[in-house]
Amino acid sequence: MSPTFTMIPTEDLELYQQLVDSRAQENSTDILPNAGEKHAAIAMSKLFDKTRESVKMVLGGFIGPVSAQKNYLDSLQKCIDKGVKFQIISLTGFNKTSEAYIILEQAKEKGSKIAFKEGSGYLNKLTPSKHFAVFDDDKFRFETDIDKHVAWFSFNDKANASSLSSIFDLGFKN
Repeated sequence: MSPTFTMIPTEDLELYQQLVDSRAQENSTDILPNAGEKHAAIAMSKLFDKTRESVKMVLGGFIGPVSAQKNYLDSLQKCIDKGVKFQIISLTGFNKTSEAYIILEQAKEKGSKIAFKEGSGYLNKLTPSKHFAVFDDDKFRFETDIDKHVAWFSFNDKANASSLSSIFDLGFKN
């Protein structure tokens, strides 16, 4: 069975939010697109909401507009409050003044299972301009254009989530 690809206009955020909410509720195997920072924040916030155990992220260090949006920050905090374990690699160094980083760092200081790593020679060689995240063992978001925040994501795709998780694990070690 091949995945279903669903495209919607970037400017219709309410429709996009409804689409993402319905696919999350269904635990859909669809691979969904996001185009732009607002779509990215909607996707990430819903992925955080659906996460039960772990988040693995490869990112640019919380330097862009996605991680500064209220829905992203609220869902990030709720995810931490659920006791979810975070492992985060920044390919470019962390913006330690970003609200997302501060939320994570404060939670870490209070005992939450959060680990940061700056740089990864392995990932810089393998995926030098790609950001991705894996949620539990079945959800993912893979950014194909980090400047325009274009990505694909799914709420129920163990094969792609597993592949990205393996790449992340090697990058976290090296």
